[in-house]
Amino acid sequence: MLFRKGTEADIPQIIQLLKESLGESLMPKSEAFWKWKHEQNPFGKSPILVAEDEGKLTGIRTFLRWEFQDKNQTILSGRAVDTAIHPAYQGKGFFTQLTLKLLEELQNEGVQFIFNTPNEKSLPGYLKMGWETWGKLPLKIKLKVPQKSKESLPASDWFQIDSLIKKIENEYPILPGIQTKIVPGYLHWRYSTCPITNYHYLSDEETFLLVYRLKDGKKGKELRVTNLFTFPNFKKQELQKQFKELSKKSGAVWISFSGLTYDSKILNLGSVPILTQGPLVTLRKLQDGLDPRFLDWKWSLGDLELF
Repeated sequence: MLFRKGTEADIPQIIQLLKESLGESLMPKSEAFWKWKHEQNPFGKSPILVAEDEGKLTGIRTFLRWEFQDKNQTILSGRAVDTAIHPAYQGKGFFTQLTLKLLEELQNEGVQFIFNTPNEKSLPGYLKMGWETWGKLPLKIKLKVPQKSKESLPASDWFQIDSLIKKIENEYPILPGIQTKIVPGYLHWRYSTCPITNYHYLSDEETFLLVYRLKDGKKGKELRVTNLFTFPNFKKQELQKQFKELSKKSGAVWISFSGLTYDSKILNLGSVPILTQGPLVTLRKLQDGLDPRFLDWKWSLGDLELF
């Protein structure tokens, strides 16, 4: 069995391996989606390690590059994402070998930690490889009675707010806590060109940008606020007016907002307390001197969504 770095030429085989190992549920398996996710990411191309047996790919392990900001310091990290082992090679330890080898590569690059949101099935394997549990993301939730509306939600033309996006990416004030570094190109990549989810926004095109998506689930339709950016002296009443109209027209039965970034002075979502009902976050430390479990995290829901 040969372990080597994955290349762009491997993409067709990678997609086929993902389909054979994981099927088409949850996430689509296509070259376009793979390239958007792993090659167009403004934080850099994803490190990819593959297992090969007689010229055929039998395993893959990928970490999505990510950067966080702590005041003026950039923290290099990665997110444990796409991994697959061909069914004929499962149960032989290749998943662990691929993961540990790729961790070593990123450690040598200076990457400080890996984060992810594993499910119950994959969690034990990560814990055995040194991942540690941070906990579930706190959520601010507002329950509401859905209202029928003949009006449809307006389509979001992301290029209409291009000047505001550039202002956020270049001039946004540094806030307390650890949060995703909004580098040039990030917002369009993450939201307007995302090939699997339709994201929308509210904005006055000058002082605030609220990003959201509507998601159907077992509990009913969710209005999920994934990110909110406000400049000093932003038009608070305008934001509240637009959000109230959105809430009515959306047909959602509940609204969700990260409890780590929620501020009732900016957007009041009622009296329901912040609850630890979000995704479970786990972390894998790679460098001495930094324990990511104890950082002052300000994760948004957009940071931790699966994609």
